[in-house]
Amino acid sequence: MSDVQRGLVEALRDGARERAKAGRAASVSWSRRVAPAPVLLRLLVALALFTAAELAVPPEWASAGLYVVVAALLALGAALFPAGAAPLVAIAFTLAAWLLGDALSGGGEGASSTGALPTLWTATALACLLYAAHSAAAVSQRFRTTTAMDGEIILTWAKHLGIVLASTVGTALTLALFTAYFTGLTAGLAVGAGIVAAVTVIYVLARSLHKTR
Repeated sequence: MSDVQRGLVEALRDGARERAKAGRAASVSWSRRVAPAPVLLRLLVALALFTAAELAVPPEWASAGLYVVVAALLALGAALFPAGAAPLVAIAFTLAAWLLGDALSGGGEGASSTGALPTLWTATALACLLYAAHSAAAVSQRFRTTTAMDGEIILTWAKHLGIVLASTVGTALTLALFTAYFTGLTAGLAVGAGIVAAVTVIYVLARSLHKTR
C-alpha cells in the first residue's frame, strides 16, 4: 500500500470515528433532554395500534410472520410520525384486516344471538384501542419528545379518553342485553356509536387544547 493510499484509509477511519463520537454524543444529549410524557404517548400509540391489529384478525393471521411484521411496522411508524398520515394508515389497515377476516370467516352469516357476542366485544375493543391510539397521536403530534408537557393537557386528554371508552363499553353492554333483537347488527351499531362518541370528544379535546395554548 502506497503512502497516498495509507493516508486515505487513515483519513476515512478517522472520519468514521469522529462521526461515531458525534452520534453517541447526540444520543446522550437527547436521552438527557427527553421528556417522559411525549414518549409515553407515542408508546401508547404503538401498543394500541399493534394490539388492535392482532385482535382484529383470526388467530392464524395474527400469528403469521408477515402480518406481524407489517402490523408492527405500521404501529411503529404511527408512533414515530404522529403528525403525518401514518396513524390513519395504521387504523385503516386494522379496519380492513378486521372486515376482511370477518368476511372470510363468515362470522356475520347465520350467527346466533350468543354467537354474535364475540363480534360485538371485538368491535368494542377495536373501537377503544383505535380511539386511544388516535387521540394519543393527536396530542403527541403537538410536542417534540424533548418538550415537557403541561400536566393539565394530560389530565384533559385522559378525562376525555375515559368518557369515550366508558360510552363505548356502555353502548356495547346495552346492545348485549338486547342482542336477540340486534342479531347481525350489533358490531356495526357498536362501531357507529363509538365513532359518534369519538368525533364528539375529538372536537371537545381540540377546543380544550386550543385554550391551553
